[in-house]
Amino acid sequence: LINGDKEDETCLRRYRKRCMQDMHQRLSFGPKYGYLSELQSGEQFLETIEKERKTTTIIVHIYEDGVKGCDLLNSSLTCLAAEYCMVRFCKIKASNTGAEDRFSSDVLPTLLVYRGGELVSNFISVTEQFN
Repeated sequence: LINGDKEDETCLRRYRKRCMQDMHQRLSFGPKYGYLSELQSGEQFLETIEKERKTTTIIVHIYEDGVKGCDLLNSSLTCLAAEYCMVRFCKIKASNTGAEDRFSSDVLPTLLVYRGGELVSNFISVTEQFN
């Protein structure tokens, strides 16, 4: 009887897991990304923000080569993008934004969060805030 209870419990766990996966798939609608994409210009940056679905969250990392923390944050965002495929993760070099005077090395790395074409949140000098 003891083995039977353990088998029943294992079957119940598998059943619950399958039900949760099915429910998650039904509730997960819209585009799926799963990667960190590189934006090449300020125009592409604006187009990405403006033309994305209103329900999609977009996280943009503004970085520059050689700035402390930028490479590490790109690696972290690559992992997060694979885990949270419903969120669009992008990165753009500050020198490619067309507003590089606003993004000096003092404020990098910077994270911008958009939803519905609107800036929801921004994190400037992420490495200073989160070490």
